[in-house]
Formats: sequence, structure tokens, C-alpha cells
Amino acid sequence: MLWNGCSASGGMRRMGISENQDAMDNRFERPVYKVSLIGILSVLAIVLSLYGANEVASWFVPPFPIIGLHGVKPEIGVRGWGRVLQVQGGQGFNDWGQRDRQRDVQPPKHVKRIAFVGDSFVEESAPIPIPMAVENKLGRKDVEVVNFGVSATGVADYYYRIKNVVIPLGAHAIYLFFYEGNDFVPDKHSTRLAIFTTYPKDSLASRTGLLALNHLVTNRHRNGLRVWQVDQETTLHQQEQEMMQRLQTLSDAEARQFLLDYSKFSGEKRERLLKVLQRPESAALLTALRHPDGGLFRSYMFDDLFRLAVGESLKIDAVSPDTMVTGIYPDILAIKRVCDAAHVKLTVLFVPMGLHVDPRYVETWSLFGDLDRLGHRQSRATELLRERLIRDGIAFHDFNPVLKGVRGAYLNVDGHWSQQGVDWVADDLSRLIRATFP
Repeated sequence: MLWNGCSASGGMRRMGISENQDAMDNRFERPVYKVSLIGILSVLAIVLSLYGANEVASWFVPPFPIIGLHGVKPEIGVRGWGRVLQVQGGQGFNDWGQRDRQRDVQPPKHVKRIAFVGDSFVEESAPIPIPMAVENKLGRKDVEVVNFGVSATGVADYYYRIKNVVIPLGAHAIYLFFYEGNDFVPDKHSTRLAIFTTYPKDSLASRTGLLALNHLVTNRHRNGLRVWQVDQETTLHQQEQEMMQRLQTLSDAEARQFLLDYSKFSGEKRERLLKVLQRPESAALLTALRHPDGGLFRSYMFDDLFRLAVGESLKIDAVSPDTMVTGIYPDILAIKRVCDAAHVKLTVLFVPMGLHVDPRYVETWSLFGDLDRLGHRQSRATELLRERLIRDGIAFHDFNPVLKGVRGAYLNVDGHWSQQGVDWVADDLSRLIRATFP
């Protein structure tokens, strides 16, 4: 009886285990569990695939910090935005793809690293760019001035560059060059919710260790690469040089006709522009276009100047100075916050437009009308921006008084600082830095 009872009990236990197993088997036969399991396995497969692809991509993308600056090898920069090297020579590119001396990832011991952040005014146009000119004038072994300029970038770009590149590279102080001519244009401010975004802007991919894959997906959208057209047979610089060389082969009458056709105006507007171009003082402009300062020719001003000459409205006229400041100021505040958090001193530097300070630059282009109209709104916006910086305790320095009345401080056709302009600014900045780092 006992044996039979034990046998029966054991049989019942075995029956219970069997029933539970059957229940589990039946549970996984249910559609909801099948779908969940397939979903989990699919997500796992995708994640593993992404990190595998990122590992492969890491062999084909440039290293940090290049990936957060220009995003391409230095030799591509030479072809695209290294135009001054092709016509004048000067400081070439370092391993980071910057026009600068070779730099260590972290500053040497007992050396203060000062970062110059900005666009083409920091990076190019002069044989000796402003960071090197200042470093040379300082002549100190305990201070280095590093070039973090990237052409065709704006205030939102400056924020991410400072946050994700400049501060991690050990900057002790940051001088942010704010160009009044185009830095009031707001940029699309990416968020952490973006899956892929051009680095150093934040994205889910870059923040989860998929930086190499993110780079392959987005780098072609980098604004500097699009502006300079480095992936085309002829870059923007080559196209501009071809236009200059074409003007050199034309008589004055033919050059005027070339500019008239370039405007694409018709009817009454074409007649108005023709009358302007036929004025005697146009001969001086044509001479400048054929032989611009340093051989650096740019045509980007033609559109606004042609519109000014015929009385058309300008694009900038549609935006109020207050709107211009409101569009970029959140990024200025964000830059201040990230610098404060890292205990890095921030100073905003105001870079004026050539037409506001350089008499020779004004004379070059005054043929087309009152140039104050081209920069009036930016001047007012700059005043409003200064007021906000004072209110929020953000240090700034203005180059307007330094460059006011300096003939030739700006390249007559290009519109960036000439080497003379760089030297004037470098003198002023070196004094400012000496007072900060005695």
C-alpha cells in the first residue's frame, strides 16, 4: 500500500510537471508571445548589426577631433577652403585639418590653451590666420592659441563645437568670433532626439557609441562641404577663379555686359543696372575684380549689390533686428552655460562688416548705391545683442573701434580680413589676452 501510494504520488508529481511543461509550451504557442519573442530577437539583431557596422565604419572615417571639425582629411580642405594657400601660400593644415601648428590632444603641462572659435574669419583668407598671428605676438611658452575656425558655420555650430570638441580638448578660455555679416542667421538646432545628425551636433547615434556610422550617414550634409563643393569636379574656389580669369580677358565694355548677364535681370531692371555699370567710376571696380587683393575673388556679394542698384528689396529687409537677435541668442546662452559648467572663460568678439569700417572697401563697391542699407539691420541687431550680453553678464569685445578707418583692413573683393586687418586685430587681442593671463 505504501509503495503503491508513493508510486501514485510520484506519478501525480510527474503528471503535474508534465502538465506545467505543456502549459509553458502552449503559452509560447500563443501569437502574443511569438510576436514578443520575434520582436526582442529582431531588436537584438538590429543593435548587433548597427554596432558591427559602426566597427567597420570606424576604419573609413577620420579620427577625433577631425570628425567634429571639418569631417574630412586635411588634403580635401586644401582643395576646397584652403584657397589662400593656392594663391598666396601661408600656414598650411595640421593633422586636425585646421590651419594651425601641430597640436597635442591635450595642452602640455603648465600651458594654457586658448581656443579661437568661429567661421572663415578665424580659419582662412590671410596667409597667417588670426590664431597664429596672436600666438606669435604673445610669444609665450605658457600660452597657446588654437585655431577652431570652420568656414560656413554659425552660432548653433559654435555651441556644439565648443561643447563636444573644444572643451574636451582642454581649452582654458574661449574667444568666440561673431561676424555681424552672417552670424545672425539662425541654424536648425538639432536635439538629442535626432537619430543621425552631422557631428559635433548631438544625436542618438553619436551619444550611443555609433559615431563612425553617424559620420558616414551624415557627413555629406555638412554645410562647409556643400558650400565649397569639394565633391564636384570644380570646387567653388576654382569656379570663382575661372570667373576672375574670364574678366581678365574682357574689355571694360565686355566685362560690363558679362556682369549684366550674370545678374539675370530683364526689362527695366536690366536697363537700370546697365546705366549703373556704364558710369565712369565702374572702371575702378572692374580693375579690382580682375586683380583682387591676394588673388582672392568672390562673387557672393553680386546678388545683393545688383538688387541695391535697381532698388529691389533685399532678403535681409524681411527680418527685423529684434528677430535676428532672438533667433541666435538661445545658442549664445547655451554656450555660456556649457563654458561655466566646465569653468572655461568665454568672451564674445564682434567682427564688423568691411563696409562699416574700411573706407577703401566702401569705395570699391559704392558704385551700386548706399552700402549702409546692406548692413543697417545687422548694426542695429549688434546693438541689441550687446545689451543682452551686458544684462546676462557675458563678456564681449568689439573690433569696430580697432578697425574703423583702417584702409585695406578687408580684402577689396573677398570681404574677409586682409593680412593687414589680421595684424591690427592680433595687436588688440594680444593686449586683451595679456590682461587676462598676466
